[in-house]
Amino acid sequence: MIAQTTSWLPLTVVAVMAALAYWLNQIASQPLPTDDAAFRHTPDLIVENFVATAFDPQGHPRYALAAAKMVYYTDDETTELTAPRFQIQSPQAPTIRAESARGFVSTQGEHVHLLDRVRVSRAATPDTPELVLSTEYLQITPEAQTLRTDKPVQLRQGDSTLAANSLVFDARARSLDLRGQVRGVYAPR
Repeated sequence: MIAQTTSWLPLTVVAVMAALAYWLNQIASQPLPTDDAAFRHTPDLIVENFVATAFDPQGHPRYALAAAKMVYYTDDETTELTAPRFQIQSPQAPTIRAESARGFVSTQGEHVHLLDRVRVSRAATPDTPELVLSTEYLQITPEAQTLRTDKPVQLRQGDSTLAANSLVFDARARSLDLRGQVRGVYAPR
């Protein structure tokens, strides 16, 4: 009886080793589970019909950002806007309004990017007609008081028009820099 057990012992060990090898092979050939949370781009915050206003030290509104919808994503800290409207106010200058089909706010909130059918208007004054700027992209930096685009832009004031391939407007320096195939028609009043 002992002789029969000893002859089966090596075969049992080999069979257990073969079963273990087969089981390990099956586990190793299965795809690894993935953590889909790292690849999900789901909103963390959705706000509809909002207005955010920044004030100067005297309590007067400086600028306001409004949109039909704002969606914030935590994974990449992006803020997407639907139908954004941006307004710059100053007691010394006419109000400037910008609007577009969509936009986004930079990660740190220092830039507002307007995309698709961008329209910027500066209100008329007793001395000058309304000024309208049209483009497909515009970056607004409120604290620096700059507007810039690297896309074709058209400006219209009364019957006068200007067109260029890019624009940088600096409100503090009171300068307008148009570049690339600048062309225009000046119509005297």
